[in-house]
Amino acid sequence: MTPGGDRDPDDGLLLRRVAGGDEAAFMTLYDRHAGALFGTTVRFLRDRESAAEVLQDVFMAIWQRADQYDPRFGSAFGWLLGIARNRAIDRLRAESRRPRAVRAWTDDPDANDTVDLLDWAGRRRSGPAEDDPVIEVDRRWTRSLVRTTLAEMPPDERQVVVLAYDHALSQSEIAARLGMPIGTVKSRTRRALARLRSRLADVPDLRPGDRAEASVAQPSELDR
Repeated sequence: MTPGGDRDPDDGLLLRRVAGGDEAAFMTLYDRHAGALFGTTVRFLRDRESAAEVLQDVFMAIWQRADQYDPRFGSAFGWLLGIARNRAIDRLRAESRRPRAVRAWTDDPDANDTVDLLDWAGRRRSGPAEDDPVIEVDRRWTRSLVRTTLAEMPPDERQVVVLAYDHALSQSEIAARLGMPIGTVKSRTRRALARLRSRLADVPDLRPGDRAEASVAQPSELDR
């Protein structure tokens, strides 16, 4: 291990330590990822109490099953997301089995102030999503993850992404509206898209073809 590496271990190493009963590693993992997992789950379930209970279940499962993580099949955070997604879906189904329990995106009370990044990311499938509850649940989870990533961004990066995708402004128009050089807008956009690309790569169950399809736009494609 490189000098100092043990002070900031990667997630895979933390999971190996958790598998050995290391409580400090478990708490580090919790502090590092509980916010993102809770944020995504509460956006998915739209109920804070239910999301908190799911989060507790998720970390209980991590404590009990850390030895099952295999880095050959994806990142450690992706593995954590997979557990959270499955527990959240189970909770959604348990609370109501009625078709309306899985609502369309337009029923989301926060939709008006959130970028519809799923269309931009290419997560479209054939047929109306509302006719296929499985597809709709998958989209709803992915959208919740994107919204959480957006909320975690520095305000300057989030601002340019919202203006680009929610208000359909080009980078030159964003620069004019914010009164800043277009180079600054481009660099902020590039950083924001890199964050989203990295997080979307951790969405569980994306097939290789889906990963290619979900590649986000390059900053240059935003400039009209």
